[in-house]
Order: sequence, then structure tokens, then C-alpha cells
Amino acid sequence: MTGPVGEPPLDALPPDAPATVEDVRATRRWTIVALVWAIAASAIAVIALVQDSKDSSNNQTTQTVTPQQLDGFKNQVNDRLDAFSRRLNDTASAADVQKLDKRLTQAEDDASQAKSDAAKQANTITQVQSDIKDLQQRVSDLESNNQSQQGTQTTP
Repeated sequence: MTGPVGEPPLDALPPDAPATVEDVRATRRWTIVALVWAIAASAIAVIALVQDSKDSSNNQTTQTVTPQQLDGFKNQVNDRLDAFSRRLNDTASAADVQKLDKRLTQAEDDASQAKSDAAKQANTITQVQSDIKDLQQRVSDLESNNQSQQGTQTTP
């Protein structure tokens, strides 16, 4: 599997990788497709049931679907659709997802800036350490020169 352009393949993503806006949209899209298929399948089943009922009545056995049964089935389907609609409405809106994406982008930018700043600070620290070592060496050289000059001087 491959991910969006410029991103690693989906197989390479860790299992705790955050969902993208496209993932949420795709999930919502497939949920709606599944709902439409379920409704279509239910309608086909009802049609088949009614057709079977007509065929059975011609063969001396009468199995009829009463209007109460159809109403019960209709109410059950409506209840399920209403529950699904409520669940779908409880999902994040596009504006919320955009806000979250904006915050995530800002956090990524901040982290990148912090990494860059840390690298600059590391370079500065390295330079300061080098300067300190150089100064220590110079002081040490001066002290040794000073001691050697005092050792060669005679006092009257």
C-alpha cells in the first residue's frame, strides 16, 4: 500500500500514527457507502420477500407479510438510520478537523524550529568550549613563561 504523495507507504507508518484529514474523510465516505448498500440490500430483501409471497400464494401456501410486519420492519430500519445519523453527526466537523490540522502543522513547525535552534546552540557551545580551551592554553603558556623568567632572574 502507498500513502499520499510525499509520505511513506502506509505499511511503514507506526500503528499509533495519527489519522490524517484524508483518513477521516475516507472513513466517513466508506461508512456512507456501506449505509447505502445496507439500505439497498434491505429493499431488495423486502422486494424478494413480497415476490416470494406472491409466488407462494399461487402454489397453495399462503405466506403473507402483514402491513403490521412491514410497518415494524420500516420502523426498525428508521430507528437504525436515526441512530446512525446521530453517530455520524457526533463526528468531528470539517472545521474542527481543519483547526486540528492547523494546530498540528503549527506544532510540527515549532518542533522543527526548536530542533534548528538546538543545533545552532550546540554549534555555539562547541565554539565557546574551543575558545575556553584556547584561553586556558594561553594562560598556561603565560604562566610557564612567567615562571621561567622569574627563575632566570637573580635578585641582588
